Amino acid sequence: MTRDIKTRAVEKGLNVNFIKKAEENLKSAVKNIENGSYNASAVNAVHSAISAVDAYCVFSIGKRCASENHKDTEYLIMETNFPKETSGVIVKLFGAVIRIKNMAEYEERLVRQKEAEKAVREAQDLLNAVNEALRK
Repeated sequence: MTRDIKTRAVEKGLNVNFIKKAEENLKSAVKNIENGSYNASAVNAVHSAISAVDAYCVFSIGKRCASENHKDTEYLIMETNFPKETSGVIVKLFGAVIRIKNMAEYEERLVRQKEAEKAVREAQDLLNAVNEALRK
């Protein structure tokens, strides 16, 4: 069964803009850890991850997920033309980063240093995996 996912069409060549956003958010995440701004760091890591998977999907199928449900993003990743093994890795890495999103952005609890550092490492791993896939 095909899942109906809300998407936006994007010219494939614009994937580089999403990579740039991912890189800039990741740099901000690292700086925020250095400054002790762990909440901002986690939010930047999440947005880096979202931009990285947008680049992955746009490069392959010319669309990005426009749904508020991040599970839809995972389904869209699996619909790309990349090998399923590669997309599976991207889904796993994306899920690892995105799980901190609600807590970092909406809940009353503050992000701890180790949580922010983990989110940044996972976002970096995701961006590395996306960049490697795009080079092939």
